[in-house]
Amino acid sequence: MSQRSPHQAARGIWSGLTQGVEDRPGMATVGVLGVPFDGGVSFRSGAAAAPARLRELSNHLARCADEGQPLTVSVRDHGDVPVDLEWTRYFGMVEARALDVLGHPFALFLGGDHSVTIPLMRACDRAWDRPFGVVHFDAHPDLFDSHSGHRWSHACTERRALELAGLEPERLIFVGLRSIAGQEWSFMENHPEMRWYSARECYRRGMEAVAEEVVEALGDLGAVYLTVDIDGLDPAFAPGTGYAEGGGPSTRDLLELVRPVCRELPVRAMDVVEVSPPLDHSDITSFAALKVVYEAWYGVQQRLT
Repeated sequence: MSQRSPHQAARGIWSGLTQGVEDRPGMATVGVLGVPFDGGVSFRSGAAAAPARLRELSNHLARCADEGQPLTVSVRDHGDVPVDLEWTRYFGMVEARALDVLGHPFALFLGGDHSVTIPLMRACDRAWDRPFGVVHFDAHPDLFDSHSGHRWSHACTERRALELAGLEPERLIFVGLRSIAGQEWSFMENHPEMRWYSARECYRRGMEAVAEEVVEALGDLGAVYLTVDIDGLDPAFAPGTGYAEGGGPSTRDLLELVRPVCRELPVRAMDVVEVSPPLDHSDITSFAALKVVYEAWYGVQQRLT
């Protein structure tokens, strides 16, 4: 009788890591919440379909990290925040649901466009009684005060985050930038304490060196939020996203950032946003996002065990 491969043995949502936690929801290491909302986009939509597609594809992944190490974290999937077309009410619902998920040692939020990070970070500001840091992987800094007439646009994510009591500009670090609008550039020039790494710098210096500096910069904090906009990757590795920008890091580069950050820093929450399955080809972007999620989980597993 032939043996089953690790891929065959791992079938089930999140590779079966949810098994055994149904009756003990508070005991899971990881809590997952989907936010299927893309009403904050300024170009191509489709990111609302990402939570469902990522869950579906997770059924086919081996339960392991990048080099084959077994993943042993337990996962509780809290489902999705049902979409409400009234924007203020919906973001209030997202914030409330996120507070529950933040009770886990690690929270994973699945967008949706990058505007959903606004209520998610508000929840963190309420849940974490301490200053916190943010690592923002993205092609764009999202520092518009308003965009297309909206202060909650996906282009305003970090501008709204900097209004929170727990986040100081020097604790916000951008990685992978290569598209900065004039308004954003002016804001960055007025706040030189914000640290940022362009995609070119990541390429020339190497992501390992960048990750080391990120860890050093935020190492004295009690909590860190990692937000991963999949358009931070080069479109060759993530074609399924609304605002693709050429010249970005590879999936390999991003994995070299995520694992040490989640292993060495107290990353308590992470989101993956702007994955747009309708714009994707052969699920390239969704599989890249899932690889990033599993590497983050392995980093957390190393830190907590």
